[in-house]
Amino acid sequence: TIIIASTDYESRALAEHLQHRNNQLMMILPNNGDSRVYVGGPDQQIMHIDDSRFSQFIDFVNPKNIIVLGNEVYVRKSYLANVHESVNTIILDDKDWRLIAWQLEDLTGFGGLADDYISTLDRLIRAGNIKDYFAPALPEEPQAVIPVQ
Repeated sequence: TIIIASTDYESRALAEHLQHRNNQLMMILPNNGDSRVYVGGPDQQIMHIDDSRFSQFIDFVNPKNIIVLGNEVYVRKSYLANVHESVNTIILDDKDWRLIAWQLEDLTGFGGLADDYISTLDRLIRAGNIKDYFAPALPEEPQAVIPVQ
């Protein structure tokens, strides 16, 4: 299985959580005008290939499955157009990344994957790295109630 994600925080963080559990190859596609595809293996070593060699690399690895995290905003369809039809390609492209995490946990059977990712996602939202989500409200400090006299 190859995990395909983009350089965006939402997609990449979920790919990293999955790779940590399944030790499969992860490909991070450019989403900012860069032409490098980053490839990370279970040994945490990262290499890059030019995006024009994406389909050649997929053919070389010859995976049974590809899991794509995100819609066309994250992973352009042009990347997947030349993937051989014998490769089972699963695209998880809901607008809500929390739902994608739950779908991925159901698909892979890795318990705790969604909860761990959602925790990371919430930290990224609170830090301002992801603008399209509202972070869950932080617990409020208890307020002292002073009796009126």
